[in-house]
Amino acid sequence: MSHHPSSRGGALSRDPDAGRIKVGVSDLAVTPGGETLTTSGLGSCVAVALVDRSTGVRGLLHAMLPKGGETDTGMERPGKYVDTGIETLITELDAAGASPDRLEARVAGGAEMLDLTDAVGPRNVARAEQCLEAVGIPVVERAVGDGVGRTVRFRADGRLVVRAADGFERTL
Repeated sequence: MSHHPSSRGGALSRDPDAGRIKVGVSDLAVTPGGETLTTSGLGSCVAVALVDRSTGVRGLLHAMLPKGGETDTGMERPGKYVDTGIETLITELDAAGASPDRLEARVAGGAEMLDLTDAVGPRNVARAEQCLEAVGIPVVERAVGDGVGRTVRFRADGRLVVRAADGFERTL
């Protein structure tokens, strides 16, 4: 099984000239190599970036909704949901040579894009942190919340570059 393109056949493409693997909405990708994992369009969606620094194996999830574990869709498209996406990402990282015991996480996105009573963005972030804590993966950095969309690049060095729609960029 190749760990570049998602095994679920989602909206994932590879740009070999730029050394990038693009992760679409509701999908995830894993790489043991030097490619940069990228995703854009993070409004209320959340990106979860996991890395085993010892092996350099990295993975990136772009999830839309907090919970999918109880739904058929959660099993068919695990990357759509934070909980099933994190579980699948950990499994694929393990298969690619990462140790789940050495993983560390960076989380971005989860903006409150609309003024809703039950805003999805904050619930996505909370669910990501709950799922990661439950499996013992520390969140070492985060760029979440606010009302601005984001694009992320997960570099080979394990750092996550987060660029906000307003042009502000920071490296986690």
